Amino acid sequence: MIKNSKYTALFILLISGSVWAQGDIGNEEITITKERKVELQKANRIFEKIPPTAKSTDEKKQQSYDFFEKKPEGIKEVDFTPNIVAPDQKKKGEEETKGYANYFKVGGGNYGRFYAETYLNTNQENKLVLGFHGLHNASKRGPVLGEISGSGIDLLNVDGKYHSGNFEMKANADYERRNYHFYGFDTTSYYNYTKDEVRQRLNIYKFGVAFENTNPKPAVDYKLSTNLRSLTDLYNAEELDWGTQFSSYFPIVANKVTAALSAESYLTQRTDNYETDPTRKRNLFRVEPFFSLDFKSINVHIGYKAVNQYDQNTQLNQTKGFPSVMLTYKTPRLIYYFAGIDGDIIRNTLGSFLDENPYLKPQVMLENTVKDQEYFLGSRGELFSGVQYNFKASYGTYSNLYFYNTYDGSLLPNPQTRLFEVYYNADKSQFANISAEVSYQTLEFWSTNLKADYYYYEPFTFDIGNQTVALDRPWHKPSFTTRIGNTFNVSDKIVSAIDFYMIGNTFAYNPNIYETVKIPAITDLNAEFTYLFSKQFSAFVKLNNIIGKNYVRYINYPQMGLNFLVGINVSL
Repeated sequence: MIKNSKYTALFILLISGSVWAQGDIGNEEITITKERKVELQKANRIFEKIPPTAKSTDEKKQQSYDFFEKKPEGIKEVDFTPNIVAPDQKKKGEEETKGYANYFKVGGGNYGRFYAETYLNTNQENKLVLGFHGLHNASKRGPVLGEISGSGIDLLNVDGKYHSGNFEMKANADYERRNYHFYGFDTTSYYNYTKDEVRQRLNIYKFGVAFENTNPKPAVDYKLSTNLRSLTDLYNAEELDWGTQFSSYFPIVANKVTAALSAESYLTQRTDNYETDPTRKRNLFRVEPFFSLDFKSINVHIGYKAVNQYDQNTQLNQTKGFPSVMLTYKTPRLIYYFAGIDGDIIRNTLGSFLDENPYLKPQVMLENTVKDQEYFLGSRGELFSGVQYNFKASYGTYSNLYFYNTYDGSLLPNPQTRLFEVYYNADKSQFANISAEVSYQTLEFWSTNLKADYYYYEPFTFDIGNQTVALDRPWHKPSFTTRIGNTFNVSDKIVSAIDFYMIGNTFAYNPNIYETVKIPAITDLNAEFTYLFSKQFSAFVKLNNIIGKNYVRYINYPQMGLNFLVGINVSL
């Protein structure tokens, strides 16, 4: 019975990919994804033998905006391992499977695109490991009026890791520059802008240090990390964000009862215009003591979050408490079933908003979102060899949930340039989310991953002046997203990846006609082919947006149609 189920599941995955790939033409530039190993979350080293399901409250903000390698919100980037090793090397000795520490990639394509990337690393077997990553990815021209919609990104990253038998220390320093333009204007009437008039540039600096206990059997387990991020733009906006996280676990009864403490501190200084406006503080502190009770097949997580948020701009100083309870049942076949309740305050910063939507107007209002309560249940595990799944359904309420609206431009130097402002739901919004993921990676020549999410929010209202406006649907929030990624080792010399993405219909306010309009669903098909001349040298071809439509994620901003990149990889 299990064997039959195995082949049935594989057949369903293949059919699903081919059917979904025939969806409606959509509206956002998305570059192809590449191979990664998908692993389900593992249990904590000490206090839980049953995998937890709780996610970081800022996890949804980790998706950075990249004009070429961008995935729709909620879709993670998938990358090839930098080391170039022919597929048949997996069958050979350990010496030949180590790969190479240094890597260089260069290429070019249409829209005047130039791409260069490198990784330089010291010996990975040393206790002290140092690494450098550099990236330049720029397009001289874009989808609207040539150079007036060009964009690019530059990255420099230096990191280090020191590992001993009892602890591990990590440190990193990053610089990122994003160049792009506000090209979302009416090109039939306002086409005489220069690049400088609609230019935007973000300069982002990051510094981080992390210290973690790695002793396999410590009396007390702990982890401490701190990160500093500085952001500036061309409109005199600045944001300095310093976050520190600490967690510690105290075994009370060996392998059965563990006490734990998780704490976070975020100190943020935001300036709308450093020439005229004062710096304002926006801080958040979170502490959660909890217990983990492990009774072989049953695990119970019982905790309580206390969260304080302070906003100098709105004179808000608020502390809220949220119970956090999760019950997990583990079957003998290591299938996990879980259910629980949770809540939190989710940070919204200028940096997190720009990561999601780079076309924001100056001086947007920044407020946090409160997840008042969430009830969830789900299951995860390995159905049979190589086939893993993860399913979760949740329901609850949000306060102050945000969405994007088209700005009328009245405060801009170029009022016809359409940017976006942030609005917040004036009422509590009920939400529901169903998320499912299936992956199969046992076969040497093929691996696949399918992920789908459904979202529901209601009601949605916002205040404008003395009036409250009700929306049938929240603007720019999709109700459905899906991704299907496949990697194939076609032969000993050829590796390929074929990926499909879809975002359901969204809605937005069109200020030109003073109406809410529907933005068609985004469907995107991408492919990459790499030919391995040797273990250290290969050539690649990327075809992005094969369907070829200039689809739209945010109204008035069509993305690139069919675009390609051709180049070489060298490993040393």
